[in-house]
Formats: sequence, C-alpha cells, structure tokens
Amino acid sequence: MKTPIQLFVALAVLLAAATVTAQVYKWVDKDGKVQYTDTPPPTDVKSTPKKVDTRPASGPAAIPAAPTKSAPDKDAGKDIAKGAPARPLTLEERSKESDKRRAERVEAEKKATEQARLDKANQERCKEATHYLRDLETGRPISTTDDAGERKILDDAARSAEVARARSAMGQSCK
Repeated sequence: MKTPIQLFVALAVLLAAATVTAQVYKWVDKDGKVQYTDTPPPTDVKSTPKKVDTRPASGPAAIPAAPTKSAPDKDAGKDIAKGAPARPLTLEERSKESDKRRAERVEAEKKATEQARLDKANQERCKEATHYLRDLETGRPISTTDDAGERKILDDAARSAEVARARSAMGQSCK
C-alpha cells in the first residue's frame, strides 16, 4: 500500500505537468507568411501572443505523419523571410553545401597564396630599384653593357633617364 507522502508526491507531479505552458507568438512576415516563434517578432510587426500546452501528447495525434517524397523546390531548406532552415536539409543538399564551402575555401587559399607571391615579388623589385637609385645618385660612374656586349659608362643624360626609370619602378612596386 502506498503511503500518504508517496500519493502526495505523485499528485504534485501530475499537477505540475498539467500546468506547463509556453509563450508563442503568431505573426505575419513581410512576405505574407504566418510565423510562429517563441521569441517576440520584430517591433514593426503586429503579433498575437498565445499560450501553448507543452505537455507531451499521447494517442494517435502524437504520431507524426510519414513524410511524403516530393520534388525539391528551389528554396529547399530556406525560410525566405529569415534565411533560416524551414525544414532539415537532405544528406545530398548538405553534401553539396559542404562541397561548395570546401571549393570556396580552396579558391580563397589559392588567391591568398598568389597574392603573397605577388607581394614578395613587388618587395624584391622595390628593394632592387631602391638600391639602383641609390647607386645612381651617388655620382660614381655606372657602367652598362650594350647589345654588342661592350661596356659603356653612363653619361649625364643616360644617368638622368635611369634615375627616372628607377623612380618609376619604385612608384609601381614600393606601395
């Protein structure tokens, strides 16, 4: 036989389960779709708070209907108003999204690697142009080799042209 304390505890548990409710908001979004959320909607939307019984249902109504197979729509898995999933994505859809993110990440890594290579080449050109300009501005003789392979000393006009070319190279690569 049950003791009065056990009966009291059982009765208290049953009464507590019967009074469990939650706040749910019903509102219409900008696309005209009815939304039900447990958080208040945006302030510019008129909503109706409702009390919902959160007790577990029993009997035939508690058994969800079997899902039907239909053609996937173009907005599958997305709630247009919020950008949130309207239904769980299928394994194929998740796989495609994963492959897309992986391809984007690989492409971003390629771009970053190429940019780093270009930056390093620019730094090297900048360094060479800076050293060459410094050598030109010292005033000591600078020699070059012509097409015939003969060594020539730069005269003042050629030196001025080389200074302008070195400064132009620095302007392009020293950023």
